[in-house]
Amino acid sequence: MNMMIYGRTFLLVLLSWMMAGCATPTPPSKEYLLMDTGLKNAQAQATQKMSVQLMPIVVANYLAGNEIVLVTKRGDVHRSQSNLWAESLSPQLTRLTQQRLEKTLPNITWFGGQRLPSYAIALLNIEVDDFYADLEGMIHISGRWQVIAATGELSASNTFEVQRKLKSDGYSTMVQTLSASWFDQVIDPMAKEIAQSFKN
Repeated sequence: MNMMIYGRTFLLVLLSWMMAGCATPTPPSKEYLLMDTGLKNAQAQATQKMSVQLMPIVVANYLAGNEIVLVTKRGDVHRSQSNLWAESLSPQLTRLTQQRLEKTLPNITWFGGQRLPSYAIALLNIEVDDFYADLEGMIHISGRWQVIAATGELSASNTFEVQRKLKSDGYSTMVQTLSASWFDQVIDPMAKEIAQSFKN
């Protein structure tokens, strides 16, 4: 009889523990997407008619996950477990960059990295080394880009490095500032240089 009572008591304790574990609230995670809020106001640049393939934008490995990254000046990386990218950075940046380039360089036919035409065309490669905020409230974006002509020659290239102060705390402000800085201070200047290299 004592064994039966002990067994029932143990079972009740186990069930109570399991139910308490299930009832423990898990803080909901927030997910963010980059947004090109200035797309409709983007200014078109004149170029000759041609085709360019935008290759998938390559981001540094520490940026490749879905966690939003903060980096200290000493290089300590902090990954948020409850503030996440709804989509990893590389496809976000690639898709939105192509949309902006289609608007700013409309005479160029832009192909995505997975849609390969049957003829040789120019290539645009973009690599991102930094895309984060630090603990002092500054965002950092850096990297490089190159346009390779259909002949295989380098047509245009440059590096980019952007630092911008956040106007307020919070991940929403950080994401909005990263978005605006990417388009205003990286992609638009890049589009102007590409237009210069492909003038009529």
